[in-house]
Amino acid sequence: MAPKRKRVSQDCGECGNDVFVEDNISGDLVCKECGLVKEGHRIDKRAEWRSFEDDKGKERAGGASNPLLSDGGLSASIALAPGMQHLARAQAQLKDPNKRLKRGFAAISEMCSSLRLSSTVKDRACEIFTEAEKVLRERKIHESGAACIYTACRIERCPRTFKEMTAVARDTNMVIIMRCFKTITKKLNLPQIVLDTIKASDYLERFCSSLNMSKEGTKVAKHLGEIVSDRDKQHLWDGKSPISMAAAILLLITQLSDDDSHLTLQQVSSHTGASSAAIRSAIVPLHAAA
Repeated sequence: MAPKRKRVSQDCGECGNDVFVEDNISGDLVCKECGLVKEGHRIDKRAEWRSFEDDKGKERAGGASNPLLSDGGLSASIALAPGMQHLARAQAQLKDPNKRLKRGFAAISEMCSSLRLSSTVKDRACEIFTEAEKVLRERKIHESGAACIYTACRIERCPRTFKEMTAVARDTNMVIIMRCFKTITKKLNLPQIVLDTIKASDYLERFCSSLNMSKEGTKVAKHLGEIVSDRDKQHLWDGKSPISMAAAILLLITQLSDDDSHLTLQQVSSHTGASSAAIRSAIVPLHAAA
């Protein structure tokens, strides 16, 4: 970094000049005219950011600490180099108390990225995973992580289906994730919203956006979703899942709106995850209610 010129309040004691050069590398303040070192080993109080030619990154510090880990995520590791095998063996013998948590956070981050979930949901899922780690210790990382993400989505009012969770989780199935979710709700003190039944209206906004439906069609779909979610009318569609009812509402909109008439039953089924048979079955009581 090139030295910077700086004017100071006091003049040089040798030549009377008031312009000094500040050398950031050595920390010296040098007179521009005669070279007198006015101050040495000065402390640079500016922010700790700098860029080098060979290193484009400006960060001189490590990553941010993680409050969910006992050591803040700042533990050190021994790099394996020639002649240091004994140190690597010594490190392998040390037990990392946060090893499972770190693996869980990485799995949750990967699944949230696949589902395009916000960082708020990811952070909430990591918090739940930390609290539920003891009661789900016997489960695989992706099984408990998927259940934590499902729980976080319900808390943050952007629910996902168990089918979506199973699609991004590794080596597991829907039944196991459902069992993990039941364990979480039973053992942890969770908000009431997690325990409430999911309604068709909870999915409609996301499904409409996924299908690129018109504004008018989306508005009507949300209105029908509120009708379907009314507790006084639940008997009309008993036995129908909220996903199937949401998909049936979208199919009904395609029949009523010219702007959305290009959408087919197969497209609605693909974007919602409900089968074609389930959608046809759910649209019958919906026609009667509408």
